[in-house]
Amino acid sequence: MNSNLALTIDAFAIEGNVISPSIEMQLEKGSIIGIYSDVAKLNYLKKQFASNPQIHIEHRDNGLYNRLSVHEYINFLKGLYNPSTNKGDLLNLFGLADQKKVRLSNLSYADKQRLRFIHCFFNDKSIQVIEEPLQNLDEHAKKTIMNILLSLKKEQKSIILLSNNMEDILISSDTVYRLDSAGLHTLDVKEEEDATIPSKKNEPIPFRFEKIPTKLNDKIILFNPPEIDYIESIEGQVSVYVGGEAYPSSLTLNDLEQKLTPFGFFRCHRSYIVNLQKVREIITWTRNSYSLALHTSKDTIVPLSKNKLVELKRIIGI
Repeated sequence: MNSNLALTIDAFAIEGNVISPSIEMQLEKGSIIGIYSDVAKLNYLKKQFASNPQIHIEHRDNGLYNRLSVHEYINFLKGLYNPSTNKGDLLNLFGLADQKKVRLSNLSYADKQRLRFIHCFFNDKSIQVIEEPLQNLDEHAKKTIMNILLSLKKEQKSIILLSNNMEDILISSDTVYRLDSAGLHTLDVKEEEDATIPSKKNEPIPFRFEKIPTKLNDKIILFNPPEIDYIESIEGQVSVYVGGEAYPSSLTLNDLEQKLTPFGFFRCHRSYIVNLQKVREIITWTRNSYSLALHTSKDTIVPLSKNKLVELKRIIGI
């Protein structure tokens, strides 16, 4: 591991109740780690990070100088930060070459969100903390930001992404952590051989009709498999998603995989099962990061593990 950077986070308590214990973190230069938690804990982390002189924080709602054009704003920041090296063609990297003369006030939400990353290139801090890097962005904007993050990695900056959206953290981070009242935990997002269901070649899968039980308040709700969009397991809690709404299930992901495979469901990730009939697109973020876009009542994207991509291509015949 190259030249690690150490961070210490103090314990967080409210009225004597520990919300988060003290945390020791080791960061590798040129790496991206993602921290998933609720808004309150993430806000506390930002306050802790703000007192560290090694850290630059890029807030989700950082303001812009709306009267300046994109080109003028970049030159202004160059004068403000006085970067020691040439940062290359940032306009093309940020997908803003055609809008360099456009005032910031006239940029779209996605353009403004991409532009805020420019601070991370110009400041000389060794650690860049970025809040909600992909929130409410379309696929094109997300891909652009993924490329921006890779460029920051090449500059040997350590990047910490903060989000309460698990999917965003999974597709954008090298290592993913979950912060809860017990501390900071590494999420195992690697595929395991025993997490898949063994199948015999050329053995037909029998048709079965089975409803999937979920629970909402004090009611048990049964769903037919075709109704289900996808299933997610986070920290042992399994949720069945139907029409954009999550319904808790007492079944394990392995149990659900076994029940739903005959109905066209696919274990696309260790923590996700997807209804292949609802997959609209395979998205390539980077050479090692993929997702599936679903055609549902709400725009939905779920992660696809690299070692599941070949199997999926075989199933769908490409």
